[in-house]
Amino acid sequence: MRQILADREKYGPMLLDLAPQIATFNPVNMDQVVVFMAEVERRLGRLSDERMVLKGEAFAGLWPEGRLETFREAIARRLELEGLLAGMDPSGAAWGGVRGTVRSELQHAVEKFENVSAALETFRRGQDDLERKFRADRIPFDFARVKKVQVGAVGLAKYAMNMVLTSHQGLLDKDTPPEQAAAQIDTLAEPALRFAFRCHQFAGGEALSLPCLLSLALSPSPSHLLSPTL
Repeated sequence: MRQILADREKYGPMLLDLAPQIATFNPVNMDQVVVFMAEVERRLGRLSDERMVLKGEAFAGLWPEGRLETFREAIARRLELEGLLAGMDPSGAAWGGVRGTVRSELQHAVEKFENVSAALETFRRGQDDLERKFRADRIPFDFARVKKVQVGAVGLAKYAMNMVLTSHQGLLDKDTPPEQAAAQIDTLAEPALRFAFRCHQFAGGEALSLPCLLSLALSPSPSHLLSPTL
């Protein structure tokens, strides 16, 4: 308790100066919120116990606790969406490295997609409430990031299709008889196609035709990072 009282005395002026800034801050985008909150958190980080220090009578009715927590939630939600998008990037750290075979890497891509899909669905169920909350506190949250996560799944579709096509070409380059190469690839092509359809539908599109999927697979993607075998 002695440290709490000492913090109130030492940091009281700083907190009383910070309170109206938090209450009146009117950002135009989330980047401004991030910069502003980084400074707020830096200052509050000096307190031994934020909650107990701010219970002091000097801050009663002055400290904008509700708006501060809404700012924090907005940043957390933004990081959540950024994390979902990053989780579908095969070249990123969140991917966890390339698996040893195309089959296991394809399964890993499916698992990543399913995790992202479930998490985004949870986010979207609460989106209306979030929009109302952020609007009430004048926080310009970029809900377009939800669509960016959905569209990010198209990259996974390209990745999966490119793996299959690259593996087929690799077999042919090793002088594998075409019939044998086709038979080996058939076991991968069907799940890869189903997965590509799911990704495209998740992104908000209609079902793609096979030629469209093949064209998608041949477009640039992170697949050059792959070196798995069948």
